[in-house]
Amino acid sequence: MNNQKSKLSYGYNITYLQPKALQAAGFGHLADQPFIFDSSPGYARLPNQFLIDRALGIWDPKGRRSSRNPMPPSRVSMRNFARSLCNALEWAEARDVDLITADYSTVLIGRYQQEMLKGIWSAENRPLKANTVNPRVQIALEFQMWAADKGLREPFHVPTVTRTFIAGSHKNSRSHEAKSVESRLGKAKVNKRLLSFPAISEIEEWRQRVQERPIVGPTDSLVADLILNTAIRREEAACWRVDTLPLDLNDWRIVNPEEPDEHQSVLVAIKYGTKGRQYGVDEHGDKIGPEGTIHVPLWLAHRLHAYRNKERLAALKQKVKRGKTVAAQQRLQQHAVHLFLHPQTGDRYTGDQIYTFWSRVQGPPHWSPHLGRDWWSCRYLEERMKQHAELIQRVLRMPNITSEHPMVLALRDTAQTVIQMEIRPQLRHASSRTTEIYLEWLFAKMRVPLTMTRQWAELDEDKASDEEAGE
Repeated sequence: MNNQKSKLSYGYNITYLQPKALQAAGFGHLADQPFIFDSSPGYARLPNQFLIDRALGIWDPKGRRSSRNPMPPSRVSMRNFARSLCNALEWAEARDVDLITADYSTVLIGRYQQEMLKGIWSAENRPLKANTVNPRVQIALEFQMWAADKGLREPFHVPTVTRTFIAGSHKNSRSHEAKSVESRLGKAKVNKRLLSFPAISEIEEWRQRVQERPIVGPTDSLVADLILNTAIRREEAACWRVDTLPLDLNDWRIVNPEEPDEHQSVLVAIKYGTKGRQYGVDEHGDKIGPEGTIHVPLWLAHRLHAYRNKERLAALKQKVKRGKTVAAQQRLQQHAVHLFLHPQTGDRYTGDQIYTFWSRVQGPPHWSPHLGRDWWSCRYLEERMKQHAELIQRVLRMPNITSEHPMVLALRDTAQTVIQMEIRPQLRHASSRTTEIYLEWLFAKMRVPLTMTRQWAELDEDKASDEEAGE
């Protein structure tokens, strides 16, 4: 058994068993499954059976055993479920509460949730944010629902409320329709995220420091530039393959060849490490997620092409040298499918390593790969809106203009069209709440009054517990 414990210090701990041992015992399908051991320590039988049923799609909170879920949660989601459940189990043990039979309103909401929000139940005695609290309460509730379906407790009712929101589509920004979603009552309110970015000069100074790092600087800065100029996630950058950008330049799909070179972009399909449903794990350990198509600036595509034909080959030689025989060296070369390799070892970059180098070099406050993704989105929106300078200036010149003025509505619709038709397809899996955040950033920067509705965000808050994953 491989005792890989969660980084979170719980009395209940997460363990992953050795894949070979599971395979030999006929349980190879549980190779990536987290298991919980209690504070005794001992195997937590019921929590683990719940996690196994969730992982295999035998049970989920929507189907409630009426049908098997053909698309079970991803391994990242399962890890997050296990962490949240560990927290709830330890709290219940510390408070002498039976988590399976605990009342939703008085115990899960009135005590467990309130103690987290007040900082009574937190590692540093600080109030926890709603987006941390809600998934923990949700998984505890799902554990109870599973137990009820298994006959381990009496059936119970979860109070809910139905909310209506306006849904849009990145395929048609004008096709709005009203939809409804059912949400459980008692959820902690998520504070609205507000965006602010460092000055361009600060980002450039940070990037220069990354570039100047000994040995790894050129590769690190290329990874950073890929994120900042395409808005991909760090895990997607880590999973980027040698042939993600076609090896032959003749196979590059340039969408706007009539434009000057500096404005041209190449269409690239990515599916490894993408956020969303997990369709499998490949032989290299990468999640196979929903496939999406992104635009890569042509100038950046040429840099990636030059890297894989020079610096990457030099890094790969370092890895191949480890092989004791020709056959072993050939295997090492064949299994090196990722584009970004460490210059000294030839090992692939990981998402955690990308975050580490990003934050290791002293940069602006709160600067992270994820904020870099938002930075691309807002910069793109701002540049596209410059094409509508006349409309913007007319709005700004009008005194005491209201958010419902036809010109403000026209400006909002124009910005929303850019977000829906151009930014969201590039981001993939972007929520309606993100659309609202980008609009608010733009209008705050322009100092245009705008009252945004929270309706679009409500769906995403309710879906968070179903799609909880790491990013």
